[in-house]
Amino acid sequence: MSKSERKIIEIPEISRVEGHAAIIVDLDGGKVSSVKLDVFEGTRFFERIVLGHHFSEIPHITSRVCAICSTGHVLAAIFAIERIHGFQPPPSVTLLRELMHLGMIIESHATHVCALALPDFLGTGDLLTFATEHAAEFQIWNKLRNLGSAIQTCIGGRPFHPVNLHPGGFSRIPAREQLLALLKSLEAESQLAIELGERLLEIKVPFDKTCTTPFLALQPETTNYGFFGDSVISSEGWTASIQEYRSYLMEHTVPYSHAKHSGPGGKPVMVGSLARLHFFSDRLQAEAASLYRKSPLKTQAPNTVLNNLAQCVEIIEAISRSKNIIAELLANELPMQTDANIIRPMAGAAVGAVECPRGTLYHFYEIDAQGKILAADMITPSAQNAARIEHDIRTVVEEYYNNAAEHELQSYLETLVRAYDPCNTCATHMVKVNFEKKGCNS
Repeated sequence: MSKSERKIIEIPEISRVEGHAAIIVDLDGGKVSSVKLDVFEGTRFFERIVLGHHFSEIPHITSRVCAICSTGHVLAAIFAIERIHGFQPPPSVTLLRELMHLGMIIESHATHVCALALPDFLGTGDLLTFATEHAAEFQIWNKLRNLGSAIQTCIGGRPFHPVNLHPGGFSRIPAREQLLALLKSLEAESQLAIELGERLLEIKVPFDKTCTTPFLALQPETTNYGFFGDSVISSEGWTASIQEYRSYLMEHTVPYSHAKHSGPGGKPVMVGSLARLHFFSDRLQAEAASLYRKSPLKTQAPNTVLNNLAQCVEIIEAISRSKNIIAELLANELPMQTDANIIRPMAGAAVGAVECPRGTLYHFYEIDAQGKILAADMITPSAQNAARIEHDIRTVVEEYYNNAAEHELQSYLETLVRAYDPCNTCATHMVKVNFEKKGCNS
């Protein structure tokens, strides 16, 4: 490419992710001048929708933000509301909530790794081909997905948009027989998760040069490898309360995308499985730890595509932890179902946060003395990762543009973005890359 030549790499839509996003890369004289991740999914206004509603309605409204991560949205909302009211749930309630959350982790990670990411490495561009030519991997996905759904159904009443959770507790507590059935299923499918992790170890990533930025993750509130917490830890060496989230996320809009960007001091950050393992791999139980130690994850290799393998590690850990939780619940008396009006209204404001499959999810609410929502703010993991995705795209284009064919570069960028698991519902359009040359003055 001559110095007087401008070139645009455009991916009008990324396939095999939830929702819609495009990539536009401008190059001038072979140098990347700008990268834009254009998330053009329609704005959904949930922060406005909840205003005026009673706090008891909020978990059921906000679960509709995402069908895959509805459990995470429900729990983040409940944690914020309970913090406002100074309510501390009994340990058995927290364990049931954690168990349900782990079901979401298993289902979401399995769907991403098997159905969305693996086709990039197996040469299958659609699920029909994937199911036909790679029946073993397809069955692993099917069984792990069903396992995660069964856990969420048992605790939440259905596999998505749960109806059984509310501030203060549960409308219905699962019977011991249901928990025993879950335990049996977890035992039966745990080997499949290990097999999936071993399969990922065999895969060679076609490119290994991606960016390095700080990691952020919740500090687990227990000594386990957990997904609940009240403070955030940064790989730059600082910690902060989630109540101070505005001071370190610094969320802001960008003119070309419906997704906001976040990051301390305007710097890109990464949240999600890679970030959690960066901080807390020493908390993994035996089987997950074994896969981690055999993988490049142990060396902290700066390759974003390894997020797929990191999710495999977390599936194994989630299954192990779920078995432990059920054993603990069965060894003690199960909690009683709770009245949805157990928490009485009081004015206040607070943040609740959980680690969702893609990273840390924040819900903020301000409530008046009658229990009505005055203000709300929700910051999703995908929005936090948006700036880093752009940074990563720039790194890959700059590293491989001169040596990769156009179709290879297209494949690299799609694989890179999908590795973040930015959402989870398969987009229906295939990706087309337009390599458009435009003359410009030198």
